[in-house]
Amino acid sequence: MNVPDYYLLHAYSSHNSGDGLLVKLSLKAIRASGVTRTVTVVCLDKASFEGYLDDANVKLISLGEFLRRRVRDLVSRRRTVYFGVGGGYLRASSGLEGWKSLIAHGSQILASSYGGPSRRIYFPQSVGPFDTFAGKALARIVRNHVERIFLRDDKSVSELSHPGATRTGDLVVLEIAREAEAGTLRRARAAAPPLYLVFRDLQGKPYRDAYIERIRGLMTLLPNAKLAVQARGRGNSDDVFYREHLGVDNAVMLKDVLAQRDAIVVSVRLHGSLESVLAGVPSVHLAYERKGRAAFSDLGLDDLVFHASDFDPVAVANAVQLLEKGDEDYWTRIESNVQRSHQHFVEAIKDELRTFDNADHGR
Repeated sequence: MNVPDYYLLHAYSSHNSGDGLLVKLSLKAIRASGVTRTVTVVCLDKASFEGYLDDANVKLISLGEFLRRRVRDLVSRRRTVYFGVGGGYLRASSGLEGWKSLIAHGSQILASSYGGPSRRIYFPQSVGPFDTFAGKALARIVRNHVERIFLRDDKSVSELSHPGATRTGDLVVLEIAREAEAGTLRRARAAAPPLYLVFRDLQGKPYRDAYIERIRGLMTLLPNAKLAVQARGRGNSDDVFYREHLGVDNAVMLKDVLAQRDAIVVSVRLHGSLESVLAGVPSVHLAYERKGRAAFSDLGLDDLVFHASDFDPVAVANAVQLLEKGDEDYWTRIESNVQRSHQHFVEAIKDELRTFDNADHGR
């Protein structure tokens, strides 16, 4: 039996620290499942991952390089396992978004499906909606070509209706659970930790103007708060949004804030909040997609997630002020509610790899 090649598909850009963290945690899960060989990471922004990953045994290639390689390898019949990065990229909320997802991500799934024996294992996702023509095509590709997919919210499970789907937590939620179970999650805090706000442009949302007014109101209620940047570049820069709509041009990077391990964070970006919690920094989340409510529910923090479309700035400010008084209850709730075990997730990956090996033995 030949040892398979291993690929990690759908890496985006490390200039978004949340997306970069998901790639790191995807590699960490692959290694925990027993894979020690080189993993080839397919990147939309290859340059951003140079020197970024905490794994020396990886090879970075661009999407174009991957597609060309797959054409070249069609006759090789190599055994291959393809992992999909955790995240929320298999979606089609609009016609344009659907076509972008179909081209950028559907192409990777289809390209991985032809040639030698192969298996596709996709790490925790939020998928859909699939109402558009492109979205329906993307859903069919996932159902027909991805053998195992982990889904991080109940609506995704319902919409995809995939026989190989398993409801689990976001990759960062699973990592938080692992640290909570090990007793290493909490960090010492100052009596008056600094407060940081992470916002993003919600361009295309029908409530965008009202959202901007609400975050301006929240900044007025929290005059000591500073802005922090989680994503920069590739047309999705927090600092550009701050400069153009909030009049702020000197925001710090969130990763630098979290390196100090002493703050409170309010974040519209889900992984801005989850990165914070993983660093031992309590966070309040303003969710604009289903994945946010699901993740905070998995952590036992349902009352600390608000919807970006209609949140009450006063209620968010009150939640922050309670955390400023003390965060003992915050961490206790997480420790008592994390049930979607990281170890169960790793064991499920191992089962998939064994199934693939056994199928090959049977030939």
